[in-house]
Amino acid sequence: MNINNKLTSFAQIQLVLARTEPERDKINASLGHLETILKNRLRSEIKEFVRFGSFTRNTILPRVYDPESDVDLMVIFNTTSSKYTPGTYRRWLLDVVSSSYPNSISKKDFPVVKLMLNHIMFDIVPAYCEVDYWGNKSYYIPGSGDTWRGTTPNDINSELSQKNQSYGNNIVRNVIRLCKHWNAKAGYPFESYSMEKWIISRFFYSGDNLYDKFLSIMNDMAGDRAGVRQALDYIEKYKGDWFTQADESKQFQWLQKLLPGLT
Repeated sequence: MNINNKLTSFAQIQLVLARTEPERDKINASLGHLETILKNRLRSEIKEFVRFGSFTRNTILPRVYDPESDVDLMVIFNTTSSKYTPGTYRRWLLDVVSSSYPNSISKKDFPVVKLMLNHIMFDIVPAYCEVDYWGNKSYYIPGSGDTWRGTTPNDINSELSQKNQSYGNNIVRNVIRLCKHWNAKAGYPFESYSMEKWIISRFFYSGDNLYDKFLSIMNDMAGDRAGVRQALDYIEKYKGDWFTQADESKQFQWLQKLLPGLT
């Protein structure tokens, strides 16, 4: 198996949190159960739920490769009669979660409430929504100083899906997964969502080779970082040229320094 095939297999198998339908069904069932509990306890205070983030884009990594990996759930509170501070809503959420899941880890961690279930972290975000005259929704989540700030959940989902399908071979998602794994192992020099958005905005071409595309993206994104620069330079060296034979074994060794766990 050549390097590109190994990299593709790694991105599409090892770096996928729920790569089978039963696994995704289990996570969705946990989300559904959580939504039911919150709705039953807080009743009319809750208007709706919005699932968002990397789980909805299928770019979420197992926690063994990304310790900060989580499934995001936005709880939209009903503010028709009154609107409270983000801290108040977070306290309500934490009280419900703590009492409903006594054997699980739950905590308030600004701006969310975290719940660990079956080795999967759920981030529960309080929010409210305003609808304008034309029916357009504007969402607000906790900002600094117990205030609110605007957000657009799932704003890059459709663009990712369209580009991924257009360029084929699942290449956009695979590049994102590889970069997220490197980012986690490097201590998160880049905010995950912003990095995904930046990668989606890059130029891809039909038939792109994942190995070459990943190296190109890494060069543009983090090529000025010492460890990355060294790995990229040695990989390029061992690709060979007119006078030197390529050495795939040496290339792979340096690729593993960027992506620990790649075999």
